[in-house]
Amino acid sequence: MNVSPTPTVSVVIPVHNAMPYLERTLASVARQSIGLDAIEVVAVDDGSTDGSGEALDAWAAGHPGRTTVIHQEPSGGPSRPRNVGLDHATGRYVFFLDGDDCLGPQALERLVAMAERNDADTVLAKLVGVGRVIRKEVREVFAKNVDKADPATVYYTLMPFKLFRREMIERHGLRFPEHMRISEDQHFVARAYLHSTVISILADYDCYYLVRRADNGNITHGGLDYPTMLSQAAELVDIVTGLTEPGPLRDRLVTRHVKVELLRRFDRRYLDADEAGRKELADLAAPHAHAWVTPGVLGRLDVAERLRVHCLREGLLDELAEVVAWDLAGRPGKAVLRDGRLYAAAPFPPASSAAYEELCDITDVALGASPRRRVDELTWHGTVVELAGYAYLDQVDTDALETEVVLRHSGTRREIVVPARREESPHLTVSRGKETYDYGLAGFRVAIDVAEAADGGPLDHGVWEVSLRCTAHGLSARGGLGGALGPDVPRQADRRTVALPAAEGRAHTVSVGPREGQLAVQIRPVPQPPSTLARVKNKLGRAVRVPRQRNG
Repeated sequence: MNVSPTPTVSVVIPVHNAMPYLERTLASVARQSIGLDAIEVVAVDDGSTDGSGEALDAWAAGHPGRTTVIHQEPSGGPSRPRNVGLDHATGRYVFFLDGDDCLGPQALERLVAMAERNDADTVLAKLVGVGRVIRKEVREVFAKNVDKADPATVYYTLMPFKLFRREMIERHGLRFPEHMRISEDQHFVARAYLHSTVISILADYDCYYLVRRADNGNITHGGLDYPTMLSQAAELVDIVTGLTEPGPLRDRLVTRHVKVELLRRFDRRYLDADEAGRKELADLAAPHAHAWVTPGVLGRLDVAERLRVHCLREGLLDELAEVVAWDLAGRPGKAVLRDGRLYAAAPFPPASSAAYEELCDITDVALGASPRRRVDELTWHGTVVELAGYAYLDQVDTDALETEVVLRHSGTRREIVVPARREESPHLTVSRGKETYDYGLAGFRVAIDVAEAADGGPLDHGVWEVSLRCTAHGLSARGGLGGALGPDVPRQADRRTVALPAAEGRAHTVSVGPREGQLAVQIRPVPQPPSTLARVKNKLGRAVRVPRQRNG
């Protein structure tokens, strides 16, 4: 084996009683397409008694060169063996691999390639659950490859199964906290994220297989008690606030700990607790509800989470139980529209109307960035493009709904508004929790005449992006249509040649359809052939062209 002076990747494997899973783990390392000559294996046996240590020694004997096996007394968690592994690692990159998990055959090769291409300090490896469920928040991180990711985007995956640049680790002195048995990886990864110049996400390959052991021997299986969870989360919040400035990034990171560690415990378990148990939980959480939940964080919580925080801060234990029960029941009660704002149905009567009402405001959440919409028809009639479908504002009745199509020129940013005709949509009902909303007048139909839409004249040449705007009861939302095309609408642009009367009848090419993720109308004049005189001049010019003389 041709071994280069410096390994590309040091694979650090902490092991404690991992048989027989360890055999598959080591086999997955041996199969790496990057080649064993590029890999350094540093395996730390943390006091195993099931033969794991002997298995590591046997594997090292069969793979001489870059395999280091260290045996130590049991430490009670993965932090100490990972830190010992880091102390012995010499590769340009480090990858942490638990002794009961395994790698996809091309994992390290692809991760290193992405790190090299983007000069990344951290590359997230796509996770796959084997006998265990990957949380939705984590799955969403791996929706697509990302060359340069925002730290807040990846912050819901704080497991250590990633590729890290070792120079970054050593420059900032990153190590795992050895006083923690569970969730120690969150502290290491959070600091790595915030110290990384570039974070990349490898999502198009199954890199890391998280295995649920049949004997429930995974160290995280038992979880953490609530006091310990809060204490460790407080340390993480201190790390975040110490490494970020006040503002949106800090708010997004802290929000994760508010949702996951602080509030998630107030569920069925809170309702099932007796009065003393409820008070104990609330007393533990209340200081953190005051300290962590800034206005910026509060604005990122949903209505049920905001109400939980309010009750914890005010010591409203009975009301907190009502909020939890309301949330678990699907948040019954239709939203209330008042003064151009939308409010969730209150789970209990407000003690102070203004403050409580603000907590129940769901206007921005309900509307999101756009109305609910779909285009089911896209047809041509001469110079007229006709669209039809439905559109509505979530949880807002359609009795006073107005729908408009907005054309925006991609170059000049000029906008032209075309009103749509409202149509009945008796089939359209949507459930929100326990409530059903009937959007019986959400249908729309609109005709866009490219020859007359611009104040009676033709649309300017170029690309016009098409979006939809809905307004009702003082609320308004707008959204594009590229991702809202029904199954019967072609995904390829329909191109036609038409004569625009206001342009002296000159022929134009008009195409309508998806373009770079947007529904767009593109207008271009058809090139006219040169006149007879121009063709003659051009021909004569070529005929009398004087050849270049050569020197000498």
